[in-house]
Amino acid sequence: MKYKKIVVGITFLLSACVTDPKPPAGALSKEQMVAILVEVHIAEAKAQQAGFRTSDSTQFYYKYLEKKILKDFKTDSTQYHDSYRFYVQHIKLMNEIYTAVVDTLTARQSEGRMPEKINLDSVRTKKKLRKYFN
Repeated sequence: MKYKKIVVGITFLLSACVTDPKPPAGALSKEQMVAILVEVHIAEAKAQQAGFRTSDSTQFYYKYLEKKILKDFKTDSTQYHDSYRFYVQHIKLMNEIYTAVVDTLTARQSEGRMPEKINLDSVRTKKKLRKYFN
């Protein structure tokens, strides 16, 4: 009985000392993930509001925007997806990230800094889409 109390006590103390896991080498930081996810969610909204007739076109357009976002953040899809997978496995960290994402999107919306519906008729956009799909 005495040993059970000691084992339970040691287990409790050790679990209280556990810190948040550190992302593996090469993973994106929480701050980078927040910034990328903010842009990804804006891109998803743009793609949904673009008015394409088929879901395939919407998906292609979203993939184009996602590729551009990752390029802007100087990362690639492998690093992004591996980092995302790490944070999903550590729900406390992912919760912190998404709390910051929601706060950022809410702040942008209240400041009027959310992008308007994209103009798909512009020549520049059409050229970029052709380049991406070809």
